[in-house]
Amino acid sequence: MKRLDVVDLLLGKGNYIDDVPFKGKYAVFVRSPYPHARIKRIDKSDAEKRGALVLTGKDIATKSVEAGEREGASLSTMLLGVSKVMYVGQPVALVLANDPYEATDLAEYVQVDYEPLPPVPNIDVALKDEIIIFEDLGTNVVSEKKFEFGKIATQGKELELELYWSRSSGNPIETFGAQVIPSDDGLVIISNLQAGNFISHEIEKALGVKVIHKNARQGGSFGSKFSLVRYLTVLGYASLKYRVPIKWIETRTEHLMASNSSGPERKFKIKAYYNQDGKVNFLDIHIWEDVGASKDSGQAFKPLGHLTGPYKIPGIRYTATLVATNKNPPGAFRGAGTPPHTWALERVMDTIADELGLDRAEVRKRNLIDSFPYDSGFAYYDSGNPKGLLELALSRKDIFSLRDENTGIGLAIATDPSTPSGSERVKLVIKNGKVIVKLGFGPEGQGNEHTAMLLVSRLLGISLDEVGYEVVDNTELSTSFGPGGSRMAAFTYGSIAGAVEELKAKLLRKAKISLGENVKYENGYFIGDKGKIKITQFEGEEVDYTFTLQGKYRFNAYPFACDLAVVRIEDGRIKPIKHVVYIDPGNPIDEDLVKEQVIGGTAIGISIALYEAYVYDDSGNLLTTNLADYGLPTAADLPEIEVNIVPTPSPITPGGVKGIGEIPVGVAAAAVTSAVEDVLKRRITKVPIRLEDLLSTQS
Repeated sequence: MKRLDVVDLLLGKGNYIDDVPFKGKYAVFVRSPYPHARIKRIDKSDAEKRGALVLTGKDIATKSVEAGEREGASLSTMLLGVSKVMYVGQPVALVLANDPYEATDLAEYVQVDYEPLPPVPNIDVALKDEIIIFEDLGTNVVSEKKFEFGKIATQGKELELELYWSRSSGNPIETFGAQVIPSDDGLVIISNLQAGNFISHEIEKALGVKVIHKNARQGGSFGSKFSLVRYLTVLGYASLKYRVPIKWIETRTEHLMASNSSGPERKFKIKAYYNQDGKVNFLDIHIWEDVGASKDSGQAFKPLGHLTGPYKIPGIRYTATLVATNKNPPGAFRGAGTPPHTWALERVMDTIADELGLDRAEVRKRNLIDSFPYDSGFAYYDSGNPKGLLELALSRKDIFSLRDENTGIGLAIATDPSTPSGSERVKLVIKNGKVIVKLGFGPEGQGNEHTAMLLVSRLLGISLDEVGYEVVDNTELSTSFGPGGSRMAAFTYGSIAGAVEELKAKLLRKAKISLGENVKYENGYFIGDKGKIKITQFEGEEVDYTFTLQGKYRFNAYPFACDLAVVRIEDGRIKPIKHVVYIDPGNPIDEDLVKEQVIGGTAIGISIALYEAYVYDDSGNLLTTNLADYGLPTAADLPEIEVNIVPTPSPITPGGVKGIGEIPVGVAAAAVTSAVEDVLKRRITKVPIRLEDLLSTQS
């Protein structure tokens, strides 16, 4: 059906942060040109003589605030470099001026005296501990945790795989942006921060003042804009110190260099123990996570929600070693650590099949979970039919007939932990003849506002023309979190359904005053012995409702997907020409919206497999400072993506829904990798896949 939430966008009324009227100072950050260097001195006098307001790390006094269980950047480390810098682009000072061009010019007058230090450009160098990034730790291994579930069974055959998943960027269409305005008792922040109503509490704790956060349209995020919280805290401190409104819009180069928001960069060493028939007994997975210039990262641990993926494997050991390097710290991007895990599990399945000379699909079939619900000891898989999805994929003779000497077919299957335990709050208010749903998060583009209006219409039995939505700030919905972790299908459904029942119950009592005691609600009307009253006539009535879901483990609903990828070697490059997805999203609220999400996530997975990546040289310098160098594909670089919805309702969630925003990424990358192996007859151990590297190795 048509989207209900995009009319303003089509009319140029999107209300992005740069559209909001502003008077005040404009901000520019002074950034490090070095990956690793001591800061000997910062001289801001020349800039200040010319009219700039300049804030350095030594000027800032904030409280350290942990992010809790959410993945993404936190306020637990220095917000501006003080004694040294640890990656190219790290901010060391904030310059304020009367317009952005003047601020850029005046930033040139801030003189920073650096003493370059040897860089730590990658995991391998970091593990030698010859150069230490965080001297207080005495090592570049900032954390290591080990987890074991099930039976340790090392009998049978054994294989070992070493794999690498590259660092990638969310690259939202709209970069970070904010206006920060001092008030009598704190700050008013207008920004595209993800989960702004919720995360603004962290800024309050850091600065010790009241913060009102107003949500601008985000222009894309999928986790990347959690990390705006660090910049907002610096801007907030400056606004309070100088008592001026401040506006800052991040450039694309700044986002690539220093947004603290990338996806994971991960090395794997996997030992698999399996039988002659391909049945896997035990997996021993050790990952080394490149956390950049950071002491922590949540992305390495989200795979604890699906350690064995869609497979019924009796035992697993998972060791996560977090390694500091001189890179822009990661944050949380679409999947927040699960896509590389999915990709790695599928590499294992393909390799086992190849080692045994078995069909790749058959090995998967012998290991797939075949009865639900299934409690693995680390996850409660609520429902699904992965074997059914696999059979549907295998029935596609039209796809498999495309295989030839230049064309490969790849297959992959996956699940992903969706719907983390938590809560979501909404309000319903009757205003101007409509039922308005109030949401406490900025629109990201996935259609959450559309879904909310659609559910209000369905559950109240009124037309879509009688429903609207408003985005409200944290003074109205302070506990609203919004999107994150593929949670919105369940939490939107649960909160809207609860609010609808609250509204009907409240208005039923009022309707009885006019209509008598025998009143029922039906399709938008309260009907009684004395007539009927339209629900939208109760002008000004309002209810709010908080829906809470808490399962045995962190995640509650498990979608499944099976992908077929077709790639062709053409004109000296790998060209994806067709991609087919069979997906179980539980009961879809809107099938078209599901397909939109799956197409977008699949495109990212294909891109990570073939095109995009951060690239650093051996000295720790970022080489990908624009979209062309970074390798972001155009529409012409992507194949036709066909999405087939095969629902298995969840018995746990409202409406039987599951979250599907994140599952498409890893499974698409795995299917493409499998397809490239199929045509080249070469084992692939890292992404993105560079054909020239494979051919040079072969020659």
